[in-house]
Amino acid sequence: MGFWQDIGDLLSLLLKPVYSCMQNTKTNAVLCLIVFVSVSLPAWAADALPVQPAALDYTNIRALSATDPNLTGNGILIGTICPSESYVNGRAQNDYRFNMNHQSLSDADVYFLDGTDGRYGISSHATSVAGILLGFDPAASYPDIGNFQYRGACPDASVNVYEFNQFLARLFGGLPLEEDILVLSLGDMFESWWVRALEQAAAEKDFLIVASNGNGASAQTPMPLYPAAGSNVISVGVIDALMDADGNISVWDFSTPKAVNSSTGPTEDQRCKPDIVAPGTALVPSGNEDDDYVLQRNWSSLAGPVVAGTAALLEQKALSDAALKAAYDRPGKSLVLKAVLMNSARKLPYWHKGIVTPDDDPNVPLDYAQGAGVVDAVAAYDQLIAGTSKPGKVPTAGWDNRVLQTGDWGYEYAFEARDPNQMITATLCWNRVYQNTYPFNHVLKKDADFRLELWGIDPNDSKNSALLDYSDSVNDNVEHIYFAADPNYTTYAIRVRFNEEQSSDAKQRFALAWSVGLDRQTGNPWWYDLNADDKVDDNSDNIIYSLIESGLADKVEMSPLIQSLGLSEDRLNLLTTGWPTWQPYLTNWTKTNQ
Repeated sequence: MGFWQDIGDLLSLLLKPVYSCMQNTKTNAVLCLIVFVSVSLPAWAADALPVQPAALDYTNIRALSATDPNLTGNGILIGTICPSESYVNGRAQNDYRFNMNHQSLSDADVYFLDGTDGRYGISSHATSVAGILLGFDPAASYPDIGNFQYRGACPDASVNVYEFNQFLARLFGGLPLEEDILVLSLGDMFESWWVRALEQAAAEKDFLIVASNGNGASAQTPMPLYPAAGSNVISVGVIDALMDADGNISVWDFSTPKAVNSSTGPTEDQRCKPDIVAPGTALVPSGNEDDDYVLQRNWSSLAGPVVAGTAALLEQKALSDAALKAAYDRPGKSLVLKAVLMNSARKLPYWHKGIVTPDDDPNVPLDYAQGAGVVDAVAAYDQLIAGTSKPGKVPTAGWDNRVLQTGDWGYEYAFEARDPNQMITATLCWNRVYQNTYPFNHVLKKDADFRLELWGIDPNDSKNSALLDYSDSVNDNVEHIYFAADPNYTTYAIRVRFNEEQSSDAKQRFALAWSVGLDRQTGNPWWYDLNADDKVDDNSDNIIYSLIESGLADKVEMSPLIQSLGLSEDRLNLLTTGWPTWQPYLTNWTKTNQ
């Protein structure tokens, strides 16, 4: 009993101040949520009713609409590829259409490529996607919420709807695709010919593909599904919605991605996916005539159109602003859109690259669960309107789109950042190369392999300049840096180069986005959910904190207690290995224990 008595005494001593602190932490978490909602309310301040889906508040789409009310998706053409819901003897029954009878979609600009009108062959799944994108209903209601307004992300966009098999025929035949953005809320375990054909078309026609990443264990595989697992695709994972003690699902509150609800990387060929995450829970228009709205929970199929809708607003801004359009509307614009969305994404608690190590992993660009973070429409807008800059001296935020070829040294973007408390973020992306005819195989010898570097520059003595961080994956066609400014430097340089192992001749277009700003991870209440159960608990999280702080968490004798606290082996490894990085974010505990 001696060991356990000592443990009991230690926990009693530690938990007294910590428990009191966590009561405050719970209060702070609620206050954070209230403040967040109050920030987004001005988007519709003149309206008496709340607005759904609330997932668009969480991703700051409502706040962006308040900043620029003209951003409604007008002039943007989106393509949705929708599988049929039922099959007979392997033949699709063509029930893939939006429910255009629904009051939120009846005035939407939708065209079905088979010439139908969406009044029959309705898919509940496709209708949910349509609601996130296009829904508009000023007099909506739902039993548990009451009356509200329903507004999708880009209600004035135009949408072409393809049945999945019809779309495959178009790909196989090389028929033109005119859309600005394609959304696919479907998934396959295997990289079929059509996935490669889609990636080839995206690179050639310069449109953005947004695809849902898959729903974790419910999809019978922990790995990302195709086409979201494809290289030339923005893959979107799911952020969990909260559930109360009675099992009621929240439409407002979201936590962090979990593998059980959102497939995680790496892919089978060791690439990072997802690229970005978004809420997958929302009120959506029903495909059933007996229901007005239904609540769908943790669908990656809903997270995809949240990101696609954000991309539509950005594209509208880029094409409607004369100065932006001149720089944006040229080959590589879809790469710019991808770089802007990823670079502006907001990191959630415990974001880290690749496997958990005490240091940054330069060989893996993204977090296997979060990607670059959660989509943030306002931050993406700010990143976009910062504008383009040529290599040389640049502002602290911007983007570029150009070609690098073998024989070139590379490009350097130098800027000043005098506040050591800020984060430097940079994202580089480019397309993989595929054959333009069946079976659309990957043309490896034509691929480029880039390297992204961050240097601290001494303008008075180049010998004092230092490589501070770099991203150099041999597998991915995305590189990403997220680095706390070094107090020893005020001048920095981002360098884009080919990997030293680039053996073949290459000529490749890339897009780069960079920014310097505050650490947006600070103050997130989910730092305190140590066992990742979507609760900031009175006891469990406090005990876990105490065990880690005391160095006892990884002792064999503690295994039964650790398991009883709901702490998985992977989560324990994440916490203990990265504790020097995570602990400063747990400010309430830190102050109490000083």
